[in-house]
Amino acid sequence: MFAKKTKELPKVDPVKIKPLFGMKPGLWLTIAYILALLLILFLVAVLPDIIDAHKRVTFTSDSGTVAVYLDDVYQGGTPFTRKIKSGTHQVSYRLNGYEIDSFSIKVGTPVFFNWLFPRTQSVSSSATINQEAFDAVSLELLEKANAYSAILEYDSVHRYPEIFTKYANNVANSTFRTSGDAFEAASLFITTDEMLKDFENAASIIGINLLPVYKTLDQSRTTGVQDAQTPVLKAGKTSLKTEWFTIDGFTIPEADFSNGKTVKATFPEIMEAGKTVHTDAFNIGSYLITESQFQQFIASNPQWGKDNKDELIAKGLADEYYLSGVDFSSGTANRPVNNISWYAADAFCKWLSAATGRNVTLPSENQWMAACLSDSEGGYQKSLMPSAAEKAPASLLGGLWDMTSTRFVPLSRIAADSQVEKAVEVLDRYEAETDMVVKGGSYVNDQSEISMYTTGLTSRSFCSSFIGFRIAWN
Repeated sequence: MFAKKTKELPKVDPVKIKPLFGMKPGLWLTIAYILALLLILFLVAVLPDIIDAHKRVTFTSDSGTVAVYLDDVYQGGTPFTRKIKSGTHQVSYRLNGYEIDSFSIKVGTPVFFNWLFPRTQSVSSSATINQEAFDAVSLELLEKANAYSAILEYDSVHRYPEIFTKYANNVANSTFRTSGDAFEAASLFITTDEMLKDFENAASIIGINLLPVYKTLDQSRTTGVQDAQTPVLKAGKTSLKTEWFTIDGFTIPEADFSNGKTVKATFPEIMEAGKTVHTDAFNIGSYLITESQFQQFIASNPQWGKDNKDELIAKGLADEYYLSGVDFSSGTANRPVNNISWYAADAFCKWLSAATGRNVTLPSENQWMAACLSDSEGGYQKSLMPSAAEKAPASLLGGLWDMTSTRFVPLSRIAADSQVEKAVEVLDRYEAETDMVVKGGSYVNDQSEISMYTTGLTSRSFCSSFIGFRIAWN
């Protein structure tokens, strides 16, 4: 056997940690470790928050969903939480653009693990809405009720936004809690079960006991009054003279008649449900207003000219198709003017009223129907250019849809007259942007689907090649 040789290692001097600033190694190393840990803790737990300099702030309001502005910059609708820069800020609570509360807040700077365990500061306003804000939320309710009444089905993509409940939460804690004129008027725009459920929830919030007309609908029954025999009115020729042109017309005598028929008690069928109505004697244009006549209006009111279309669109008085295809120099002066908005037609009437001293308006829906009763032949105009008006106004059916001065209220045919009149009064008071009724169809419609009872609707700014207007006057 061989013996394993022992290898001698070189001699090394032991390492000795020297004292530092007179401190023994154990002491100053301990201090160094502590300082290192403190540095790491500062870098991890404190520095990120100092660099970020923001804190989570939750904003709430006793007036439901209210817009919050921080230093005049919109942040969101209550309730919501957002990271806000540390420091002093001016807070403004606004409802539909009207300020209901304003104050300053100081947002602190949390400096320990706030990024991991965020602290939240709460900011709340107990202010309730003022008169201006109440008027604004009432107008919003009326206009949204009008808009959503046109949607008859909802799904997972298109959801109903509970407009009545939002209104109720806005007014619930205010002195306007039971000021229900707008709430009641909006109930006549309920056209779906979703809107009904929303309305009933809102009514419970604000404590208003009101049976919505929509609940009376029942597909198992019929509703509406129908004339046993359609009355025939004898119209007499008349005219309205102005310094620019003469408008031929007919005087329609006063009348009582049904403005609809018996229909199923469902929506939208009830839009043609009949009510017995009365119309006083009035005058109505034999023809739709022509391009030549509208050109004279623009000459006196250049703000309604095609060159000013962009401004009209910006003001919501017309759309991009305003006067599209209308060429006043093309030699078609007697063609009915189209592609104008309801606002433009209304302005034309006000211009003639001022010029003639007569009360010139668009005919109401019932006036237009009374005019139909003067046409015993019931002809349907299948072209744009009207036939001669010998015994009654021309192109009441066919030609172009006729604008009216009647607001479209979906449940008006089955609601009490007093309730409808009150609702229209409220809509007028708030100047709500609701749809307007148009009548008579156009030359492109199927004649079998259009009658004097057919109710169409249009927004006030909408311009169409298939809608025109005629005037009525006292």
